[in-house]
Amino acid sequence: MPIYEYSCNECNHKFSHLHKRLGEPPPPCPKCNSDNIKKAFSTFSASSKNSASSCQQATQCPIAQTSGHPSCAGCCHHKH
Repeated sequence: MPIYEYSCNECNHKFSHLHKRLGEPPPPCPKCNSDNIKKAFSTFSASSKNSASSCQQATQCPIAQTSGHPSCAGCCHHKH
């Protein structure tokens, strides 16, 4: 079952939805109930057994600092 991320064209609310089957239409916006929805670009995260960061800038990365993880993999705040 895929999880897709959406953005509402009416109120700009961003949300995720777990689809029960492929080809299922997008749900209405949970904030304003609009059907004017677009699929958003989504990222994914992966973990490894190595706890050392592969990114030299992880100590300055706001994602790494707030998540408590030493790596900023998947972060869009700087180029890797």
